[in-house]
Amino acid sequence: AAPGAEGAATAAADKPCAAPSDAPGVSDDKIVVGNISSISGPVPGLGATSLAGVQAYAAYRNSMGGVCGRQIEVKGADDGMDNGRYRANAEEMNGQVLGLISGITAGDAAGAEVVERNKIPVVSTPVSSQFQAVSTVFDINPPYADPNATIAKYRWLYEQGARKASLIYTAADQTRSEAEVHRPQLEAAGIQVVQNQELPLSTLSFDSPARSLANSGADYALIVLETTQAASFAQSLNDIGYELKFEEYLIVYGTPFIEMAGPAAEGATNWIRSLPNEEPGTNPEQDAYQTWMAQAAPGVSPDTFSADSWAAGKAFFDSLDALPGPITREALVAQLRSVGEYDAGGLIGPIQLGQKLNNGCFLGMKVEGGKWTRLAPSSGFMC
Repeated sequence: AAPGAEGAATAAADKPCAAPSDAPGVSDDKIVVGNISSISGPVPGLGATSLAGVQAYAAYRNSMGGVCGRQIEVKGADDGMDNGRYRANAEEMNGQVLGLISGITAGDAAGAEVVERNKIPVVSTPVSSQFQAVSTVFDINPPYADPNATIAKYRWLYEQGARKASLIYTAADQTRSEAEVHRPQLEAAGIQVVQNQELPLSTLSFDSPARSLANSGADYALIVLETTQAASFAQSLNDIGYELKFEEYLIVYGTPFIEMAGPAAEGATNWIRSLPNEEPGTNPEQDAYQTWMAQAAPGVSPDTFSADSWAAGKAFFDSLDALPGPITREALVAQLRSVGEYDAGGLIGPIQLGQKLNNGCFLGMKVEGGKWTRLAPSSGFMC
């Protein structure tokens, strides 16, 4: 146990939430939570860090005596990026876990009805709008109050000279809906979307899409492809010699993208919602996150999904800890709903967790000299 863990455990046992509870997944000495991640399927390993982030947070919290006088156990499941499998996993877990915590789960659309019907508390990063809309789901990357208003990131890109944008993504509901979020924000900032390229999931060569991008005259591209495809796209763009002002790959930070793309990774950007791995010692929560990720998932680079999972775990268990009485699903949901601005101890840019609203807080990273370096702002987040 960590130093002071005994005292922390005693303090936890004195809290109102330590009272006996008959909530699903809760016994006198244990709280079981579920994590459904997309580990197999069309993009193998996509959600592996999502599971690792929850496991790391649980291990960290357990080292300090757990929560509400109990130790945390994480029950994992794989939806294979399949809606039907997500639904089956959610049905099976319903009676076994208090709630669900995750960074990303691609098949969540079909789980919305199950979660709503059983009032299962969830803190995650929903992929589908159906899951996002569930009354008991709290989003670490929530929607914007006004989807047609711009955000600080795009105002900054406009100030840096970006005027024409290309949106490039695979033909999947998840990536299509992601592109649809960015289009009005770009246009509101004065950046014209001159191209919308939807690519078949099976695309192997990106030479033609790269030439198409060059022909569009775009000076900024938002590329929503999984890491292997993103690296191939960067190489194709490099081969034809087309240089953008900003070449953004949406989900490559913390992945093997730089090694895969080689010299073609130079200049690539990514805007992230959590403090970067490259700036250790920025705050205590980040230190705990990096330390426990290294213990729970040695060899795995912390990425966007693991940071979301850690932030989701902290929100879930801090809310449990604050309950005025015994643990119930209903009480936990009410507590989560009462949370205002939330930044996971400074690890992520602030969001309005209880209201499920996004503040649009990001920081930009850029590949320079084969490493991710901070692009903007000089510290903290741009909101």
